[in-house]
Amino acid sequence: MEAQRLTYLLDRHYKGTCTPDEEQELDIWYRSLNMNDQQFENLVGSAGGEEQLAGDMYAEFKAYTDTKVRRLNPYRWIGRVAAVLIGFGLLIGGYYILEKRDLSNNLTAAIAPAKANQNKFITLADGSKVVLRSGSRLNFPSSFSGKTREVELIGEAYFDIHHDSAKPFIIHTGKIKTTVLGTAFDIAAYPSQKVVVTVTRGRVRVDDDQKISVILTPNEQVVCDSKTEQTQKNKVEANRSLAWAGSDMVFDGVAFKTIATLLSRRYQVSVDFKNPALEQCPITASFSGTETLKDILEILCTARGTSYKFDGTQKVTIDGAGCN
Repeated sequence: MEAQRLTYLLDRHYKGTCTPDEEQELDIWYRSLNMNDQQFENLVGSAGGEEQLAGDMYAEFKAYTDTKVRRLNPYRWIGRVAAVLIGFGLLIGGYYILEKRDLSNNLTAAIAPAKANQNKFITLADGSKVVLRSGSRLNFPSSFSGKTREVELIGEAYFDIHHDSAKPFIIHTGKIKTTVLGTAFDIAAYPSQKVVVTVTRGRVRVDDDQKISVILTPNEQVVCDSKTEQTQKNKVEANRSLAWAGSDMVFDGVAFKTIATLLSRRYQVSVDFKNPALEQCPITASFSGTETLKDILEILCTARGTSYKFDGTQKVTIDGAGCN
């Protein structure tokens, strides 16, 4: 089974959205597992430990694959495989563990909740900013120590890349590779779908594994079909491709506390109120979704006549008089 297809199926099984045909396809993969105990323990162990769980899982695999009698429910164990591998970030960007492509020894997986309107804002080690669309995943190292800055994406994300002419930034999306020096652009790369790259600022190069290259400048888009190995370049209004980024950042009389909860999830910080009387104050505002947390707090607090203070990088406290 193609690595990216396996990623897609395991993810759908984990979410409980597989069709009967997809479950049958997973069952065929399940039957084909051929690892010894130590190999599987090493696979899961290398992602962060859990040797006992790895051994338990493999024992069940072995009990199933060593007999022609279906004594186990394979779907239950496929679910456990998906849950464990997703939890350790092993199902990111085309199932990279199976592909043996190691971008870094210290990888982090960012996953935006699959629920509608729950995007996630990520700041990478080099200062580059990413807005990850709901239901998407980004796999990235904690630091960029090599000659390039490389990440893997499955789903959709907006990238605003910090300029570094000596260290190109590369996004892997299955067979498609997008290379930039410093620019802003959107990539949609969902499993079993075409890859779409849209540039809002700067210049990028898009390559596939057949060595076909396309150069994009602002308001240009390329659609890559990995099945037909065809690419199509178009002129577009790039900002329209980014409408999703701000879909969860439109507030019409929304309570300050509700907004704070959303910001906590989106920016992975704790947002608290020193004065509880502020929590129910209504706020009306809208954002593009590409702003930093500081940019948003400046606008929100100015609008409400309040102040905010960062305590390190993971906590924000808002203070001021309550509303009438």
